Formats: sequence, structure tokens, C-alpha cells
Amino acid sequence: MRKQSSMTGYMKKTPPSTSGHRISQHATPTAGIKRPAEHFSGVKASAAVDTRQAKFRKLIGDGESKDLDSYREVQSRFNWLEDKLIKDAKGRRPQHQQYDPRTVAVPADAFQKLSDSQKQYWEIKQKYRDVILFFKIGTFYELYEGDAQIGHDILGWKMTITGVGHCRQVGCPEARIDENVAKLTGAGYKVGRVEQIEIAAQAKARRGPKAKILRQLTRIHTPATATGSLGVDAVHLMAICELDDSYTPADSPMTQQMSSQRSRAHFGFAFLDAAAGRFFVGTATDDAARANLGAILTQVAPREVLTTKGGLSAATARLLAQPPVPLQLSYVEAGTEFPDAACTLQTLTQQGWLQKLQLPPGLSQHTPAPAYAALSALCAYLKRMKADQELATGAQLVVPYDLYAAALCLDGPTLANLELLEGSGGDAEGSLLAALDSCASPGGSRLLRQWLCRPLRNIPDINDRLDAVGEIASRGALIGPLRRLLKGMPDLERALGRARNSAAPPVQGLPDWAVRNAQNRRVSALAGAATAVKSAMTALNTLMSGGDDQDGGPVQCNLLIQAAAAVPEQTSLPMQAIQAIESSLTYPEPTAKRGKGKAAAAASVSTQPQLASQSSSPAVPGSDPDPEASPLKQDIIVTTQLLESFNTHSDTWEALESAVSCVDVLASFASFSQSQLGAACRPVLLPPGSGANGKAVMDIKGLWHPCAVSRVAGDAVVPNDLALGSQQQDGLARALLLTGPNMGGKSTLLRATCLAVVLAQVGCCVPAESCTISVADRIFTRLGASDRIMAGESTFMVECSETASILQHATQDSLVVLDELGRGTSTFDGYAIAHAVLKHISSKADCRLLFATHYHPLTAEFSSNPRVSLGHMAALVGSSAEQGSEQDDGLVFLYKLRRGAAPKSYGLQVARLAGIEADIVSKARLAGQQIENKLQVSFDAEAAPPLASRAVSQLHHVLFACNASFATFKEAWQSLQGVPAP
Repeated sequence: MRKQSSMTGYMKKTPPSTSGHRISQHATPTAGIKRPAEHFSGVKASAAVDTRQAKFRKLIGDGESKDLDSYREVQSRFNWLEDKLIKDAKGRRPQHQQYDPRTVAVPADAFQKLSDSQKQYWEIKQKYRDVILFFKIGTFYELYEGDAQIGHDILGWKMTITGVGHCRQVGCPEARIDENVAKLTGAGYKVGRVEQIEIAAQAKARRGPKAKILRQLTRIHTPATATGSLGVDAVHLMAICELDDSYTPADSPMTQQMSSQRSRAHFGFAFLDAAAGRFFVGTATDDAARANLGAILTQVAPREVLTTKGGLSAATARLLAQPPVPLQLSYVEAGTEFPDAACTLQTLTQQGWLQKLQLPPGLSQHTPAPAYAALSALCAYLKRMKADQELATGAQLVVPYDLYAAALCLDGPTLANLELLEGSGGDAEGSLLAALDSCASPGGSRLLRQWLCRPLRNIPDINDRLDAVGEIASRGALIGPLRRLLKGMPDLERALGRARNSAAPPVQGLPDWAVRNAQNRRVSALAGAATAVKSAMTALNTLMSGGDDQDGGPVQCNLLIQAAAAVPEQTSLPMQAIQAIESSLTYPEPTAKRGKGKAAAAASVSTQPQLASQSSSPAVPGSDPDPEASPLKQDIIVTTQLLESFNTHSDTWEALESAVSCVDVLASFASFSQSQLGAACRPVLLPPGSGANGKAVMDIKGLWHPCAVSRVAGDAVVPNDLALGSQQQDGLARALLLTGPNMGGKSTLLRATCLAVVLAQVGCCVPAESCTISVADRIFTRLGASDRIMAGESTFMVECSETASILQHATQDSLVVLDELGRGTSTFDGYAIAHAVLKHISSKADCRLLFATHYHPLTAEFSSNPRVSLGHMAALVGSSAEQGSEQDDGLVFLYKLRRGAAPKSYGLQVARLAGIEADIVSKARLAGQQIENKLQVSFDAEAAPPLASRAVSQLHHVLFACNASFATFKEAWQSLQGVPAP
């Protein structure tokens, strides 16, 4: 046992370091840690270094020579951890292709010099270099070497080298271990605890006076498998298995020779929501842009992604190098931790990969093998993290995940470009999700996010949601009390997850105190789940009865009736399970110290085996607990039975949770429609092909962007009318070529149009006076300027990749939005690409298209094209409206959509608004005029003859139709122009 005096320095805080030791998206947490010399060197003479040396000498209790001698001795004994010497557990250096940074090799000679406790530590640490290990010594938990450095940087703990570890170390008393594990996990680290499973006296009594205390690595906590102290958003661990387009077995020559440059790919993926106790499996096929993979990552937002080295194509690796959401990419060993992609479900089950999971019947028939390979990788990860006996016990649900699920397809770039889930700042502020989310329950907020990612396409289902929103909006006396109930109830989804994760009894071999703590958590999870279920049933019963709204009576619309019907009958088996739980648990009377209320009482609930065994309810199957067993073992047996009975009815509880969350989201939609600054209407949804000639149609009046105005800032709503296509006749173009000044509102109009479609098909009111649209199958967007430098892709490359996906997949029912296509390259190349893309989409797909550009010659090229209409965002320049003036006396944006083309983009006026000096703008204007004159001369010389020839040809067709001669027309034209007759 260490002396208490040697530990007093552990809890003396120093300011946390800001030097960036928090885990990055792609780095291994303990890799790249600063050298100890940076904290203890006596070489530099700066004041900061002198201060650190003084503190260190005070801690050691000796002069400077002893400081340096102690440091050098530690450094020499652990020099095998330095970058120039380090190896993984298999002796491979970092330069080796298969180097595993999760492990570390401890040299035999160094290992022999360690103390018995340190040998225990390094036997574990060599397999878990990627995990911060708290090692228990008596009543303290200690961190050593690289882990100690992280404890110093993140937690502000003082460093010492005088403890039993004889190395750099920090630590904390056992009373604060949970708090510090949570802090490090929240900072992005994997954290484990090496527990003592006996005390010194027990070790000596069992194995002699020199016996060392047995220790055991317990459950490792990771950011991706967190189950407690979470925010509203779901937390996911994901595994991805990639195959090439041919999708052939792994042992075939074709698969073995797959090129890393392949563009198309099949993906099998699986992810775990540990807090909800659910696994999801699915597959997707993708193109070179990896738009679908981007959609998966955006929808799921995993904290960590598992894959194998060399298992990803170059296109996939580029996306994961700069993913759409923050994540940690972890490489695991192929074969031992990630099975072959072509292994069948039967093979994986026989080999023990999935032996603990209960797969629902029929799932294997519809899920390809790669998805199960990814699921197996998740199970292997949980086993390595000692979490399989909690998170993969067979009580967890395994659910198929369809990327788009017959919904409106929103790929990765579209979800990001429209700012559906995140605003420009990288958080929810400014996003559509933030504007809509007034949900009273955490489950409602999570469901709303899912709905926004996958709007509906089935019109009856959309109208059911709209009917429910309308009824909720009209019945404040019903919804007000209902939302108060929802706000006060526990998080049902998480409560059900805790019940599933508590199904297995505590791990054998732990000391009694650890078993008791685990058992207390199981009982609390059981009681919490029962309480959450009853709260949800109370809320839905209030909905069904009409609550305080006595005049309106019960709810009328289909969706609300279905939600209320999710409550099980009082005599049903699920309700009997709840009754058995209530009769088998006792809640102690609240005390002044504990406080009042269920939350305080639930922390100390305990089972009553005698009540559980005497209960006539079928919810507690099996024989009575062994009367000779200890009270703790009896509690464990009864709790296991109660949890098994409760989890048997997971389908019922899942339906209940879904119903409560659905009502909450619909109420949030109703609140959105009633709290807007501008008009909001119920959209009219038409079947695909409802326009003339079986084409798509869109007619929106008074459209505005719900996230572009602020009530606090006093912004005014500027509505616009937009029509693409027509129901009566095919005289209205479905493509709009949009021009106008910078900052004039083009991008806002484009986004507002897309959001209107998303809101309409998600079942919410639209920010407009009226909205009639035929259902869209996909929305494609190319908005903003962005690059993927980490992936080696320029702005123009990103533009072209996203555009290529649009050209390949757009149909006549799609909505395509392109903003300033071609600006990432030279003017001529950009113009040529913009022209070709606009012509192709308007003529081939003939879908609804908004094409914003600053290439004004395009307006002349497409002015006579019946498939393309021209529009511009209005602005006032100087004292005149859009007369081509280039005066510096002001530019006023009107944000109104007008017919026709804008004469200029007014970039010089915007430059002045941005603060560029007037003399620089004047020089720019002069240079621009000179360049424009040169280009016009060149254009007239090279392009005028073919243009004139084409014009003459078109004129001959017109004259022929009018039965007039060309000579007559030419003479009349020359006289109008003042040209003398020959």
C-alpha cells in the first residue's frame, strides 16, 4: 500500500493543457504524445521552463541534479516507447504496411526489470495501447507513461515519477474514478479500468505470503459505445465492408486483383446504437462520387468507423479522409477481427462471430453477406473492449437499415448543402433541424432527425401526417397538456436500451463489491424501463381520450388514432410483465438526504425474491431461487428473470416508443407552422408525372426561406413566386436559368425551393402562401465552393464529382439545383461545362432545374430555348434599377425574383460593400473594361460568322413559314437600320 503522503500531489490541479492532445479524427489517441522533456527539461532558460523545473524540484524534494537524474533514468528505461524504437505486439515498426498502432511490444529485458504490479500493467497495455488504462493500487487509480501525459494535459493532474510505477504517473482516488473516466471518454479517448479482484490479505491467504494481487481488465468505455450521460443525439459505432462493382467471392482471382482505383463499389455496413440496444445492418451501391456513402455517414453520424487496412478503394478512402461528420477511423485486423466479406451468415455463425446475437427470422434472406461481415466486426470490437457481455448478449435488437427506404433520396452532398442537420458553423444552429425541433422528448428529437433525412414519397402517408399536424394545431387544449407529459417522462428509447443491456448477469470473477454495483445498475435499469413504459402509456391514453379538450373529444385523424392504439391492453402479457416488475421491486422511503421523488428513490431499489417467486404472473418463469443462495445471488436470479420477461415484449415497447415520438414530432411541426414570421401553408402533393406530357410540376407562391430570417434581428420576409412546369399545357419551362448580383439572394432562393419540397414530403407545412408540387424522387444540389484538401480534391474536382452523379442519376421527377457551376476553373472551361450541363439536363432529363450562374452569355444562348426560362434577382444600382449602371453610389438588393436576365453581376459594387478600397475598385473597373473589349473583338472575329450563319438559317425557316421572300425581308430590315439600298 502506498503512503497517503505520496498521493497528495495527485489531485493538485494545474491548468489543463491546450496543446491539442484531444483525439483527432484519424489519429490514435496515445500516438504523437509530447516528449517528457518538454515538461521537465532543464535545458531551456525561459521563465516558463524555470517555473516548471521549480515545481518539479519541489515535488521530488531534491535539487536540480536529482531532477534530471530521475528524468533521465525514467527516459532510458522506457526508451522503447519512443518513435524511433517503438514496435507493435508482433514486432513491426510503424513503416510496416500491417503495423498495428493499437498494440506495443515490451522488450523482454525491460519487462524483467519491472515490479510485479508493473508486469501486470504492461501485460495488458501491450494489447491495448489505444486505451487509457486506469490501474488500481489500493484505493487509488493510476495512469502511467503515455496515459499519464494525457491525464496531465486533459485533466490538469500533476505529474510525478516517485510512485510505485517508477515512471511518469498521475492518479486519482477511487471515489472520483467514474467522473474522470467520463471526462476522458467525453474528450474522445477509450478508457479502461484494471481492477483488483482481491485484496492483499486474500492473495496471501490463497497463494502464500509472496502472492501478487490478481487484477483484471474490465469493461472499456469508448465514445462510440457510451450508454450513460449522453446528450439527445444518438451515438453510433459503425463497421464498413467494401466490395468492387463485380461483387465476386473473396477467394476468386478477380477479387484478389481488385484495383485500389476502382470507382464503383458495393458496401455492407452495420452500426450499433449502444444506448438503445440496437444493431442495424444494410447494404448500398455507390458511384465514384461516393454520394450514398456520404449519405450513410451523414444520417448515422458514427463516432467511430471500423475497417481493414487495404480494404478500401481510393475513392472511399478519400471520402473518409475528409468525412461529412467528425469520426475516428480505426483499422482492425482482417480475418481475426473483420471476417471475409463473402462469408455466409451460416459460416459466420458456425465460426462464433455472431453466436450471441439473436437475428430475427427472415433477415438473412434479404441481407447480403457483406453486411453480416460488418456486423461480425462490431461483435469482435465489443469483445476486445470487454463490452460484449453487456452490449451483445442476445437481448439487443438486430434491425435492417434501408438507406433511402423508398423515400425522397437525399445524398451526402445534398444533406450538407441544404443545411438540413447542421448550419454553416458545424452545429445545429441555422439548420432546418433547429428551426423545426421544439420536441418535448429526446426520442422525438431523434425521430425528427430521421424524418428529415428520409422524407416520404407515398402521398397517402404524407397526407396522414399533414392531417395530424392540422388537428394538433387546432386543438391547443389537448396538445398542451400532452406535451407537458412528454417533457416530464423519461427517455423511453434509452430506458429500453438499458433494460436490454442489463439482461446478462454480472461478469463472474469480479469482487463482491463490483458484482453488487453491477446488480444495482441492473435493478435500476429494470425499474427505469417499467416507469418509462407507464409514463408513455399515460401520455397516449391522454391523447386517445382527448385530455382537457372536452369539446373536441378523442382524436380523429388516422395517424393519431394509430399512435394511441399502441398502448397494450390491461390484461395482455406485456402488461402482466410490468405488473410483475412492480410487485417484485421496493422503493425505500425518500429521506431528507436523498431528496424526494422517483429519481432519488430509484437509485436504491432492490428486489424482493419472495414476491417474485410467489407471483402468479407468467412474467417470472422458472423455479424459485435457491433458498441456500446468498441474498445477492437471489437478487441476480430474480432480476435476470424479470429482465428476460420484459425484453420478450420488445416489439410492444418499441411500438409504444415509436408512437410517442411520432406524436411529439407532429406537435413540433404544428408549432413550426404557427410560429413563423411569414405565411405557411399545407402543401398539395401530386403524383409523379402530373404535369403536361407526364412531366413534373412545381407551383409555389410566396416562398421564403425559414432559416434565413430572424425574429430577434427583426428581419423581414421577402416572398417569391416560382413555377416550373405546368399541369395544363407544356408551355412553361421546367428549367430556370437564374442570374443576378452577388449576395442578391440566388442561393437563398435555390435552398428555399429545396426546403419546400423536403418539408412538403416530410409532412409539414411549407413557408409559402400556396404550394403545389408533384412528388420528387431525388433532390440533387451543387451549392457553394468547397474542397477536400485532405483527400487531394480541389474545388473544381468536387464540383465535377457531384455534377457527374447528378447527370448519371437524375430523372424527370428529380429536383436539381446547380449554383455557379464551373467557377473552380478557367472562365472558358467553366463556361463550356456550364453550357453543356444545362443543355443536357434540360433536354435529356427534362426535370425541375434551378441553374444559377454569373456566365451571362448563357442567357443569350438559351433565351430562345423553350425548355429554359430566364429569371434574375432584382437589385437597384445607384438611382436607377438595373440599367447597367456602374456608378459607385450604392447597390440595393431587392431579393425579388423577376423575369428575364440580369444585365450584370455587379461584382465591383459588392467589392465596395465588402470594404475593398475605392481606388482598387476603380482600377479593377478599368482593367475589366479593357479585357471585355479584347474578348469582344476576339469573339466577333471567331464566333460571329458561325452565329450569323445559324441566324440566317433560322430566318429562312421563319420566312418560309410566313410565305415571304428573304430578299423582301432583307430590304425592309436595311431600310429600318438606315442602310442605303444597293
